[in-house]
Amino acid sequence: MEQTEIKEPETAEKLLSALKALYDGMLQAENDKKQAIDHVRPTNNISAVNLVDYLALRSKNVEPLQVQLHQLGLSSMASSESHIKSHICQILERLGHLPIENCGTDASSGAKLLQQHIFKLFGKTGDQEVPPIMVTFDTNFAKDAELVSLLLQNGMRVARINCAHDDQAIWSEMIASLEQAKTQTGLPCKIYMDMAGPKIRTEIIGKKKPHNKLKVKLGQEVLLAEPGKKAVKGVKFISCTLPGIIGNLASGQRVLMDDGLFEAIVQSVQNNEALLKITHISAAKPVIKSEKGLNFPDTAFKANPITEYDRKCLPFILSHADMLGFSFVNSAADLELLQKHLDLLNKPDFAVVAKIETGQAVKNLPEILLQGLQHSQFGVMVARGDLAIEIGFERMSEIQDEILWLCEAAHVPVIWATQVLENMNKNGIATRGEITDAVHAASADCVMLNKGDHIVEVMRTLSDILRRSRKNSLKNRRLFRKLSIAQHFINGG
Repeated sequence: MEQTEIKEPETAEKLLSALKALYDGMLQAENDKKQAIDHVRPTNNISAVNLVDYLALRSKNVEPLQVQLHQLGLSSMASSESHIKSHICQILERLGHLPIENCGTDASSGAKLLQQHIFKLFGKTGDQEVPPIMVTFDTNFAKDAELVSLLLQNGMRVARINCAHDDQAIWSEMIASLEQAKTQTGLPCKIYMDMAGPKIRTEIIGKKKPHNKLKVKLGQEVLLAEPGKKAVKGVKFISCTLPGIIGNLASGQRVLMDDGLFEAIVQSVQNNEALLKITHISAAKPVIKSEKGLNFPDTAFKANPITEYDRKCLPFILSHADMLGFSFVNSAADLELLQKHLDLLNKPDFAVVAKIETGQAVKNLPEILLQGLQHSQFGVMVARGDLAIEIGFERMSEIQDEILWLCEAAHVPVIWATQVLENMNKNGIATRGEITDAVHAASADCVMLNKGDHIVEVMRTLSDILRRSRKNSLKNRRLFRKLSIAQHFINGG
């Protein structure tokens, strides 16, 4: 192998030493995480090893090393998520190191593994320049096979049915409409069904409960209570529909309501009630309503990710869908629980997509990925709506990239979800910001669209954007700064 000529031996020597230390760190991480690696499905062993190698690298700050490699005209490490150890080995050889045998998957086999997993989960699109597009079905889709046919003709390859809405009768009609459209067009389409998961919602308590709303102002104090709290005259209450959360709250923690339009800080907790102080209002009207989302971004709590309602829905989902969306997964233990349910229902190999929508899920993503690699078909959805509320909109850009990187290292397909071309879908015209966001979506392996009045036009626009974007770059690369997710995993939390 021809070696790169380095004019400054000291620089080459230092680079060799630094790169060899990275390689040795990967081997050490593989040994430390051997138990987790050994538990994945044998066909996914290479992917598990590569993920651990990548996390070992990203637990360190290698930006200066990246700069030096670039200055010497050597290949950057930031294009090597799918085959990281092999890439380090190749750079070492070009700097004069003897060939290394234990280098794992290379660029070709790493890309092939990811593509195989994409095809297995979503099917082949017929257009390799455009990733599969997923469309969320509306109730009216159940009786409109012509519209569904148009969606298929414009690139829909996955139909999403959200089990948090409608019922089994409507879902059956949606599926029948899809099957009719598939027959008419001769085009394929997978069915993805979301489990509803634990709903954490507001419930306004008061003498005028039928109005289901509470007017608030900045600096006001309100009580957050467990479900079933009775109204008390002169006291403003908000109840949380999911029991057991109040006891996990602590002073200073944030509570977000209605997609983050209202922010409050916990002042104190006693008698299963938390005293909140309203610190921020972004809503046009300062009114908190019932059935609005509640988020606790600073609070770790344990909620059963599979509700009684989910258990009732599972047999239908497993009989009619091609893949299952697992909502509000926070840990590997959550995913393991679902896998046990699938075993009991004699569907151990049913395709599962873990929806990453909480701060806890981001922190635990490496463990979730390793647990998912015990599955034969596994994917991840970046559920950007709830996730942005949990981690803060200012962090969303970097976190969604980190999820893409880690999933590519594990050869796990990623669905880019929530508010893609949302304004265009609702109003018929796209904003400049959401066009840029749609370009970013080309880094994912499937892109989800919500229902809307302009859905067909949106699909045409999105397909064009994705095709143009992928001609320029398949994945978006950056310098390898240290990732807290990787550091947490490698150092054992």
